[in-house]
Amino acid sequence: MADQATAQEFDILVLGGGSGGYAAALRGVQLGLTVGLVEKGKLGGTCLHNGCIPTKALLHSAELADHARDSAKYGVNVTLDSIDINAVNAYKDGIIAGKFKGLQGLIKSKGITVIEGEGKLQGTDTVVVNGTAYKGKNIVLATGSYSRTLPGLEIGGKVITSDQALTMDFIPKSAIILGGGVIGVEFASVWKSFGVDVTIVEGLPSLVPNEDATIIKNFERAFKKRGIKFSTGVFFQGVEQNDDGVKVTLVDGKTFEADLLLVAVGRGPVTANLGYEEAGVTIDRGFVITNERLHTGVGNIYAVGDIVPGVQLAHRGYQQGIFVAEEIAGLKPVVVEDINIPKVTYSEPEIATVGYTEKGCQGKVRRRPGTDPGIQPGRQRQELHPGHLRPGQAGPPEGRPRGGRPHDRRTHGRAGGRGPADRELGSVPGGRGTAGARPPHPERSPRRSPSGAGRQAAARLGFPSITRPGAPGRQDRVH
Repeated sequence: MADQATAQEFDILVLGGGSGGYAAALRGVQLGLTVGLVEKGKLGGTCLHNGCIPTKALLHSAELADHARDSAKYGVNVTLDSIDINAVNAYKDGIIAGKFKGLQGLIKSKGITVIEGEGKLQGTDTVVVNGTAYKGKNIVLATGSYSRTLPGLEIGGKVITSDQALTMDFIPKSAIILGGGVIGVEFASVWKSFGVDVTIVEGLPSLVPNEDATIIKNFERAFKKRGIKFSTGVFFQGVEQNDDGVKVTLVDGKTFEADLLLVAVGRGPVTANLGYEEAGVTIDRGFVITNERLHTGVGNIYAVGDIVPGVQLAHRGYQQGIFVAEEIAGLKPVVVEDINIPKVTYSEPEIATVGYTEKGCQGKVRRRPGTDPGIQPGRQRQELHPGHLRPGQAGPPEGRPRGGRPHDRRTHGRAGGRGPADRELGSVPGGRGTAGARPPHPERSPRRSPSGAGRQAAARLGFPSITRPGAPGRQDRVH
């Protein structure tokens, strides 16, 4: 099929080459579809160049600094002389360059046409790039996100975002971080390990406010023990900067001074001036509104990743890209709800969560038909979401033990389980079920795959066994 398509007409045309975009492209070509991938910057997007990978490299350097300080406690006498930020940046940039080269090679080897330049949606089946029109029977919007700021708070000088923080060639003596979410606490953790006097300003009542109350309590206690200062429950009012640094004022009049201010108030969707609304796509506060199957309701246009409301995680975008490609190919993949996506904050200490918080699960519990009231200990997560049941199926086979394994994997298994569809799709490249040929995440270690089949698929796609830099056996982790 690839030989039959012209250079300007594709089965799938993807706008954006980040985690969601290149995942859709890779899965599309695996399913025999022709794919064009439009990218104005570098393949890999935010995760590879300005987010997940570089921050994890910095966090590893910070971890080594902490180990050196504490080594005597373990009987190892090591002295930490200094932090060479230029060497740290060289280490970080080397990791990015290696993964970028690998991704470029993978995309090229799979026959995906990469179209360089800024694309704009025109109508329901066309993307214009540098004056040239490219058509797609299906369009996938995957234009990603940018570092947000607050209204009236301009970025510049000593007021920076994570983009500038990742390329700094010096270590400040002190820093104020506006925002106590994932980005804010990770940079606070890195800078504290590098010897920076850090203060976090968070307008909500606590740091990492989306976590469970018990996690928040222990996390804040750990940050206090590390000497990371924070102010919560009072909102930011303004900032002044001069040659000496910045002065931050809160609405209650309290002030903080430091060498610089890092604005870490989240990320916004990149959708403005790209022709989305003109094509009829619904936009709400910058986000693309889709149904649960990621269709925009306009033509054959889908959207994935950070531009779709929900958790902004690289592995979510990646999974959505795979989902959309399979949806276009008619495989009817199972919807992966945001609530079931793991989330990790890679500070020190780390936080890992999945599912509802204790507060969030109120009113969400459901009983399966024929079971006794209440939830047995250890079964709560299974009771919250009977999403593994296929449409039209009322419940588990009669007599199945509560919470036990399903008797019929053809009706209860996730996408990729053995079933009638597997026999029909047995010729799909790499085919182990409807999802057997899914490409592994390039920032995820194939060694951690739950099955040998996953490792074999990764090997066929050319992915090496990737471990976290400097730490054998631990994978590079993404937000």
